[in-house]
Amino acid sequence: MIDHTKQYIPEELILVKALEATNTGVVITDNLLPDNPIIYCNPSFERISGYSREEIIGHNCRFLQNQDRSQEARLQIRDAIANGKACVVQIRNYDKSGKLFHNELYLSAVKDQEGQVTNFIGIQNDITARIKAEQTLELNFRETERKVLDRTAMVLESEQYLSSIVETIRESLLVMDKEYHILSANSHFLHTFKVSLTETKGKLLYELGNGQWN
Repeated sequence: MIDHTKQYIPEELILVKALEATNTGVVITDNLLPDNPIIYCNPSFERISGYSREEIIGHNCRFLQNQDRSQEARLQIRDAIANGKACVVQIRNYDKSGKLFHNELYLSAVKDQEGQVTNFIGIQNDITARIKAEQTLELNFRETERKVLDRTAMVLESEQYLSSIVETIRESLLVMDKEYHILSANSHFLHTFKVSLTETKGKLLYELGNGQWN
């Protein structure tokens, strides 16, 4: 049974309370005013940006980019606003102290009954920690890749050095694994036994020639 004695809470008030309580930054701009200024921001946006609500209201969101204006994300935002479209971008912003933070911005247009865009809602998530983690992983990957390349170059250089030594020995020489498979043979061996490297390398020692090595 419905209790009609309970006080009715307007839907608009519930929505405002929800916006005020969310952990993500929320701004609403007025697209009908020049320069699309911010007309609402929630406490989380104040916390993320470091600015107070009084310092935010009435300004265009571009103030968050400080002097870092040449970002591809800004062009995407500008295009979305000009065409009344939604977009999702990652953008570099700066708080009141000048400290860099990374935002993942979800921008959506609000239209009236005639289809005119009256407002834009921006949902902003601070992804600085994630970006730093990705950059650290990328740095570690590149460092590991560099070490692998250096190690590979060192091994190749060592192999070339050993090969040059083997080739200078004036005796027939075979290099084998523990199963007596031929890994390499020097020129003196090939010349002495009149065989090619393809006839020797990879063969079992006992299979060379007519089996005289068995």
